[in-house]
This record gives sequence, C-alpha cells and structure tokens, in this order.
Amino acid sequence: MIFKLLTTIVFISEIIIAYTLISKLVYADRMILQINENIEAMRPGIKDVGDLIKKISAQCVEFSNDFVNDIIKKRDESIINQLNKLIIAILLLRLNSKFIKKILKSKHFKLLSKGLSLLKYMV
Repeated sequence: MIFKLLTTIVFISEIIIAYTLISKLVYADRMILQINENIEAMRPGIKDVGDLIKKISAQCVEFSNDFVNDIIKKRDESIINQLNKLIIAILLLRLNSKFIKKILKSKHFKLLSKGLSLLKYMV
C-alpha cells in the first residue's frame, strides 16, 4: 500500500515536472518565433543602414585621402617657399657684400668718412 502511494506521488511529480518543462519550451519557442518575426521586419532597415554606413565610410576614406594629399602639397609648397626665400637672401647678401666693398673702395666714401671723422673731433 505504501509502495503504491509512493509510486503514485513520484508519478504525479514527474508529470508536473514534464508539464512545466513542456510549457517552458513552448513559451521559449513562441518567444523565438516572435524575435524571428521582428528580425524579418527589421531586415530591410538593417540593410539600408548597412548600405548607408558603407557609403559614409567610403566618403570618409576619400576625404581623408584628399586631406592628406592637401597637407603634403602644402608642406611641399612651404618647403619650396622657404628655399626660395633662402636663395634670395643668399643672393642679396652676396650682391650687398659686393656693393659694400665697391662703396668702401670708392673715393666718395673715403672723403665722406674723413668729413664725418672731422665733425666728431670738432663736436
């Protein structure tokens, strides 16, 4: 008698456990189907966003290439400008040094310097 009662209790508990598991599995299946429907509904939007991201990234690459090329061009122009200024300064310095040597050797400068030195001594 006790054995039949225990067997019945175990059997009923197994039925309750099986029912709980089956109901949870059915609920999980419904949720998965609902999630799948939501994903199917969002798929065109996701595809559009992906295409938009591809276009934006392509434009970013193009703009960054243009930006880098502009910086390289400006750097090269700056270097050429600096070299031009340096060459002009060297040429002017050479011309000025030749011109100054000619002035120092001229008679007029010697007379002018003697006149200025006389003025210093008089004042």
